[in-house]
Amino acid sequence: MSLSSLYSTARQALLANQAATNATGQNVANAETAGYTRRTVAFRATPPTGGGLTIRATPSSGSGVSVESFDRVRNGLLDQAVRRGMAGSGGADTGALLLAGLESQLAADGGDAFLGALGGFFDAWSDLADAPTDLGTRDAVLASAGTLADTLRSADGRLREYGNAVQSDLTATVDRTNAILAEVAGLNTSIRVAQSQGASDLDALDRRDVLLDELSGLVPVTLRDQSDGSVSVTIDGMAAVQGDQALPLTVALPPAVATATVTTAGASRPLQLHSLEGGAIGAQLHLLGTAIPDARAALDALAADVVATVNAAHAGGTGLDGSTGRAFFDPAGTTAATIALASGLTAEGVAAGAGGPGDASVATQIAGLGEATNGSAVRLLAGLGAQAQKASAASSASSAVTAHAQALRDGVSKVSLDEEMANLIRFQQSYAASARVLETATSLFDTILSL
Repeated sequence: MSLSSLYSTARQALLANQAATNATGQNVANAETAGYTRRTVAFRATPPTGGGLTIRATPSSGSGVSVESFDRVRNGLLDQAVRRGMAGSGGADTGALLLAGLESQLAADGGDAFLGALGGFFDAWSDLADAPTDLGTRDAVLASAGTLADTLRSADGRLREYGNAVQSDLTATVDRTNAILAEVAGLNTSIRVAQSQGASDLDALDRRDVLLDELSGLVPVTLRDQSDGSVSVTIDGMAAVQGDQALPLTVALPPAVATATVTTAGASRPLQLHSLEGGAIGAQLHLLGTAIPDARAALDALAADVVATVNAAHAGGTGLDGSTGRAFFDPAGTTAATIALASGLTAEGVAAGAGGPGDASVATQIAGLGEATNGSAVRLLAGLGAQAQKASAASSASSAVTAHAQALRDGVSKVSLDEEMANLIRFQQSYAASARVLETATSLFDTILSL
């Protein structure tokens, strides 16, 4: 080995340990930075070189060390596990929140207002059966019917407004998804250019991973790493990012379409996303396409049943004014949004019975309908409650799975200050030893020159 090689070996060792110390310092500085991935330095032994002032003509042991690369400590399998969990968590969390909100539209104050209006209506008929000729009791029947109609119309209006709010949320979620796709495509370009120059844009890689994690919570994605450092993104089998090109999602809302849909650019069909595993977008689409329409349909069925059964019984009775065959509710209003009292119906026109003034057979018959109708209303509320409870349980379970996967990934990728402190001591000692080699080479060179 020549003395010049010894100098070079010591110098390269100093530079290599300085680089390792710098990487460790960067880790320590970013220990609390969200999305930061721990950096490491890979060393490579450099081969021996000839020439220079030689101490002895013996084979060289090498010419030192060089920095081969700066690397991020990531585990692809753990990344996949976290992102699968985040898709489930995103769908379950959003679904639980939205379904709880949907339930609250009908079950305000525990459903007392909704069930109370139904119960009050049939109770009023029961009171009329006890006093079929009392005008005050007849006025109470009309008032309770008006309250019931107002309650059903109000409930339907709240469901419609809630659907509009979820549509706005869906549009905002799709906009955020498109912004992420565009940024990922831009980062692909930066990463590819750096790799083509023999380097790695570690900050861009960190940022891209953060965005892909967020994207997984919005919509389930499939990722494929490319040889040029870029990543391709597909959603439900449809391309969303290819190299530096982002293919945005589009959302279609009623009345342009029957129900809300989300489609990738150039796709011939909308995305098919399971509500609890389809991210936030899947949960929003499920609510708009299934949960809210089902709730409104059940509410309409309840209103139609009340109108049909009460009108059928009322038409067979006779009012105090001698009218008979009259409808109690407007026959055209068979939905929750349109239910209303029959036009021109007065207290004297309410039919309590089919016989003389003291007959209460019709009032008794209508009062008896209350049990079945209340049962339908309770089942409607219970069904919404069960859906919300199921979504909440799924949210808790999915969050636990995601948290476990996240903890495993953090154990690999997150900065440990204890470990970095140990690395600092190790690199400091190695740096000092390299400086000692340089000092020794200088002493040897001085000795040779003094001969």
